[in-house]
Amino acid sequence: MENVGMLETTLRDMNFWGQRPGLRDLPPVPVVELTGEEFGIGLRHAEIVNAANKHMRLLQKSAGLANADTGWLLRINKLSRKKIGDNIEQSDAELKSVAVIDQIARVAIAAERHADDRHANPDVLALFRLYAPMLLDSVLYRVRLTVKDYGDPRMLHALSALEIENAPLGTLPAYSGANALQQGQPTTGRSVSIRDLLQTAILENGRPYDI
Repeated sequence: MENVGMLETTLRDMNFWGQRPGLRDLPPVPVVELTGEEFGIGLRHAEIVNAANKHMRLLQKSAGLANADTGWLLRINKLSRKKIGDNIEQSDAELKSVAVIDQIARVAIAAERHADDRHANPDVLALFRLYAPMLLDSVLYRVRLTVKDYGDPRMLHALSALEIENAPLGTLPAYSGANALQQGQPTTGRSVSIRDLLQTAILENGRPYDI
């Protein structure tokens, strides 16, 4: 796999299926914060779509989004840009989160690895589900990233989807986690435990996470 510079990776064994071994023992995950007005104030849905698509176009030209947990660079291609940014079916919250997608990608934790049964793409070795907490306009959400692992260093890892799952998680914990990032890094300085982050989350097989 491609390694991202000085990031200290946590996930070292990629050879598993289903829930990640040792998931429940991982430290709390930093919360990414945004106001919801990063693209502008009082925008209509179509305007937010246009802004998200424009931002994704810029990221499409970059080397990729760094993920600290895996050490990967998550590449954005035309398909992922259209699905995540240029997609009127995405909710306002999902589209607004594109403004901080690089920060979400950085802190997201890989929780599951499963086969690409839906599309049966022979080039895709596996799909990974990564999760991160996001604070949007004082409401805490769980964001899920889907990443395609091609098992080929030339093709690398492609970010294929960004989704906000189910209902909002609730109120942000009123404490600063022991593993909060240093000042100047793009989070609130607060964190959410793996148990709280993945409550109500469902594995590909339809079962809840064992946390």
